[in-house]
Amino acid sequence: MALDSLTSLTVTQDGPIARVRIDHGEINLMDATMMGDLWRLVNWLRSPAGNRDVRVVVLESANPDFFIAHVDLALLAASAENTEAAVGSFQDLVGAFRALDQVTIGVVAGRVAGGGMELLVNLDLRFAITGRAVFNQVETGIGVIPAGSGPQHLRHLLGWGRALEVILGHDDLDAGLAERYGLVNRALDADAVGPFLDRLVQRIATVPLPDIADVKATLAAPDIAAGLAEERSAFARMLARGAAWAKMQRFLAAGGQTLDGERRLAELVADLAQTELA
Repeated sequence: MALDSLTSLTVTQDGPIARVRIDHGEINLMDATMMGDLWRLVNWLRSPAGNRDVRVVVLESANPDFFIAHVDLALLAASAENTEAAVGSFQDLVGAFRALDQVTIGVVAGRVAGGGMELLVNLDLRFAITGRAVFNQVETGIGVIPAGSGPQHLRHLLGWGRALEVILGHDDLDAGLAERYGLVNRALDADAVGPFLDRLVQRIATVPLPDIADVKATLAAPDIAAGLAEERSAFARMLARGAAWAKMQRFLAAGGQTLDGERRLAELVADLAQTELA
């Protein structure tokens, strides 16, 4: 793997699944070193070397108390003469994760704040561990605003009022409130998160990468009309790739469209997909 030079991240790959562990000092401060490593990671994932094999990327922290703290304030001071360019570069970094063909998943056990939050909301899926995860969009408390795409995604995820509450209130949100507000997909107990994620990640990893990219494209459409058009095109592309018809025949042969088969639909299709990966 071409990521051995990373110092703030450790990447391990198991077939179509890449796991990224954040491990950078006492608080996982998002400094120049971490940003450089994140750029190297995302460039690898969108290169032929990473893009060909990896379908799911799971980001979690080696530090039980911090996912990612926030952007190093020294970087703000260093970019004072060219602030808009520096902010634009950070927007490009977190946006590059959002634009990946792969499904990206953040698992938060500990604190995440500021720019760490903005990376998190650019991931596809987010999960929080109950009693441990704490979220804070801190910027207005220290005299600035979140500008790494956080406001755009928070408005989409939470709605106008709750986004304003989170940004202007710059207060802690626990895992339960983050789930109720829509910031995370689910809040899970520590003993439940492992089995849940293993099942979810394994199921996602059975979907071919071009199909994953097509599904993400349908969700990224700017409005319903564009989304419907993208759905039509994506559906046609999937059939044209040729694998879908054979999968449907295997589904029918395994009991699809029968009473017993449809009662165990989720497991039936998972068994078929795992057989294809083997």
